[in-house]
Amino acid sequence: MMLHLSIPIQQIESTLFFYQDLLGCKATKIGNDRIDFDFFDHHLVAQLSPEEAAHESVYIGTLPNRYPLRHFGVIVNQIRYAWILERLMMHHAHFAMPPQKIFVNTPREQDVFLVFDPSGNAIEIKGIDDPQAVFSQQ
Repeated sequence: MMLHLSIPIQQIESTLFFYQDLLGCKATKIGNDRIDFDFFDHHLVAQLSPEEAAHESVYIGTLPNRYPLRHFGVIVNQIRYAWILERLMMHHAHFAMPPQKIFVNTPREQDVFLVFDPSGNAIEIKGIDDPQAVFSQQ
């Protein structure tokens, strides 16, 4: 089974750099108005539509800024999480939610951050070695 997701972007070049070079997602097709990515074994289509790209909508918890309610992401193991986070920090990525550990001392314990791509789309990356643990009721 594979998820397909289409997102609006403002620019081809910066989107290609962010997803391919920083997140490690292979661009499988590059056109004048879109890029298809292998987004962690899922099909992500980034389509030029500057007027639709980006929004911040709600406040949650103690975060001082508005949180992008509409976001997507991936759950990866801790090694991949650390690799992605290091690359994003090295390139001064804009975080909507800084890296933190949540659900501490529960089966769902995980590292997580929320980062904006160059078009303002929010991507949540979770680091947890057993992805099924996110469904724990504890």
